[in-house]
Amino acid sequence: MMVSSVKLFGRRLFLGGLLLSVSSTVFANAPVGVRPCCAFGKDLKAQVGGVPVPFFSVGNVLDAKGVGNHKYNDGSQGISSSLLGIGEEHNGLIFTQKGGFIDTAHVRDTADFTYYLFSEIRHLVGIEAEITLPTELRDRVIVSKRNAAQLKAQEKNDIAVDIAGVMAFRLAQWHEIAQWFGLVSVAGFKELASAYSPEDLYSNMLGAKLAMSILRKTPDLSLVEFGKAMDIAFAERLSALGAMPENETSKRIEALDGKWWDSSKRLPDKWVLLHRDYHLALSLAPNGVDGGEVQSLPTELVNGNVLSDWAQFEVRAAREEKAFVALPDSLKSKTVWTEADFQSLADFAQMQDTKVYSR
Repeated sequence: MMVSSVKLFGRRLFLGGLLLSVSSTVFANAPVGVRPCCAFGKDLKAQVGGVPVPFFSVGNVLDAKGVGNHKYNDGSQGISSSLLGIGEEHNGLIFTQKGGFIDTAHVRDTADFTYYLFSEIRHLVGIEAEITLPTELRDRVIVSKRNAAQLKAQEKNDIAVDIAGVMAFRLAQWHEIAQWFGLVSVAGFKELASAYSPEDLYSNMLGAKLAMSILRKTPDLSLVEFGKAMDIAFAERLSALGAMPENETSKRIEALDGKWWDSSKRLPDKWVLLHRDYHLALSLAPNGVDGGEVQSLPTELVNGNVLSDWAQFEVRAAREEKAFVALPDSLKSKTVWTEADFQSLADFAQMQDTKVYSR
């Protein structure tokens, strides 16, 4: 997935009809977009404006012991250092026996957003508020809803953890949708080759679950402490999923050339990626393995309430509506989409891709 710029954002609290602006600088800074990684494939070539880029390829393949140290995505690790594996983190694809292909960048992105959103949401549980993130074709807003329920401190913490993990995953789902509709995070380089890649959302969900487990036990970790906790939790989870050596991952990817990806094409050609998973849900089975481990995120909170009664993810019409001109009126006419619309958007993408790729 290519880099997406996310800057610091503020928080608006609606208390008794009074609008208060509160700077989020007193909390953790928002992650800076997503890590520059990994269209499915190996030794991927690139082109700019139709002209091949010589001497450039993205290896994409990792060993579980070579993932480096988790560094909260504050933007200090640049595109080149991430892609070339010379930063603190090394990101790429790892094949696991129970989880299929894991994209470590996606795991880490959603873990970081879970941490960040938890640092905001824990102060907002039961309060009417909006957390606004920078635009990805549409404006992304997490809505905290008013609820007068009396909560114990641990209950409030657990609710904030669940909401943060699910909302971070909703951000990942929307990113897949936006990529398909032509999101450009790096000038001139569309992300079409990454949209709905079959390992993406399973990896994002893994990141949400790792961060949720950490924060439920130790909610007051600093960024450095969170990074260290992620190193331990991620290593344990990769081992439990049966992470394979780098050469085995390479063989698995090579065996899928012509089925999942096309080594003859160059990024950012959309059809570098041949196989996509358009299924958007809070319960996912891995692609690439039979009988793999199913992952799920909660729809209900610890107090038995439906999560959507406490928080909702919305994408609101912005300046890039021309990207959605081909949609049916039933979707195009809506100025606000919620997670209830996501599968319809993905189904539209699948229908269009099937028409083109079956020719």
